[in-house]
Amino acid sequence: MDGLNVAQSGYDREVRARRDAEAEVTRLRVLLSGQAVKLTALSGEAKRQDAHVQLTRELSDKMTGLERDISTLKVERDMTLAEMEELAASKE
Repeated sequence: MDGLNVAQSGYDREVRARRDAEAEVTRLRVLLSGQAVKLTALSGEAKRQDAHVQLTRELSDKMTGLERDISTLKVERDMTLAEMEELAASKE
């Protein structure tokens, strides 16, 4: 009888240990899932930030090109005006 009680006690300890281990595994899975969600959110934010940087760079490059084109057009305008003034002066 005592041997049976000792065996039952050992079995109960093993069952409790197994339940505790399963509870710990479940708790760790929940934590891991939460961290995966946070990592996904950070990854999405990083991708948005990269896209923003890329867009800013492209806009800056386009703005530089437009400024260069405007400068070229201003020079051409000034040269045309100077030629027109010269023609008008030569007619007089």
